[in-house]
Parts: sequence; C-alpha cells; structure tokens
Amino acid sequence: MDRRALAPQDSRVLRTGAVVVALLRVDAAALAADCPPPQQTLFACATAAKTISVCGTPDLTATTGALQYRLRGRSTLELAYPPAGADWRAVTSAGTLTFSGGGGAFLAFSRAPYRYVVYSAIGRGWGSKAGVAVEKNGKRIANLACKGEARSELGPELFSRAGIASSEDGFELP
Repeated sequence: MDRRALAPQDSRVLRTGAVVVALLRVDAAALAADCPPPQQTLFACATAAKTISVCGTPDLTATTGALQYRLRGRSTLELAYPPAGADWRAVTSAGTLTFSGGGGAFLAFSRAPYRYVVYSAIGRGWGSKAGVAVEKNGKRIANLACKGEARSELGPELFSRAGIASSEDGFELP
C-alpha cells in the first residue's frame, strides 16, 4: 500500500495498527505472569487461550513461604490453587525428568480427583516443551501446551530450596 495515497485520517489508523501489532509481539511469557507483587514468578507461559503461572512468596524456603498454581482465561482468573493460607506442601510435589540429550522438571498440585502438573523440558530432536497437564483420577484429560517461550525456574534447586516433596506418582511428558 502506498502511504502517499492515504488521507491523513487513514495514516493515523495505519500508525495505530502498527503500534497494536508491535504490542502483540511482546514476549508471551512476560505477559503470562499472573503473580501479584511481591510474589515471584517461578513459571509462566501463554497457551492458545489461557495463561499459566506458578507464584512463590519472597520468603520461600523449606520452612516458610508459599507456592500457588494460577490459571487465567482471557479476562478472569479461573483457578488459584491452593488458596492463600492453605497448607500448600500437603498438596504439592515435584520431580525431574531425564531424557537422552535433555531433561525436565515438573510441579504437581493435587486437588482430588484432579492433579495439575506444570512442566518444562528440553530434549534432543524435539526441542522444548512446557505447559500444564490436567489429570483426573490418574488419567490425563487435558494438556495446555505453552505457545512460544516459557519462563521456568522449575528444577532441583527450587525444589530443594522450597522443601517440596518428591512426587510418588511421577509424570510422563505429553
């Protein structure tokens, strides 16, 4: 399109559209973080229609602090689990994954009969994967895969520092 042929009001629309397109290109993981200050974002990504976050309080250690899994739809928080003030250690477990040429980590939040498993992994031949798998009564019923980059601090260092129990159920990467 030749901009010289545009009327002045058309030119403003074109510039406004360019600004909107530029804003849409901002890193999706940065936009996905849904952790209220002063909480830290330990995991964040955007899926096709949702954002996934794992938030931790600044005082997170093996004896203090808290973790929370958060799922947000386009305009509303759909799930924040466990609720603030609840015994998050009673419903949270973690694990690591080992692959040829890579590895990964996961955090599982149990809420019977559901289990929400936030994961990130990388492997030779298939690249990186991240998202949340939803299980009901031990069977996977959904997988919300991250689109684009995920921000993830999941791993043994976090699990040890926060005193998160090892998962007895394990996890198979989708």
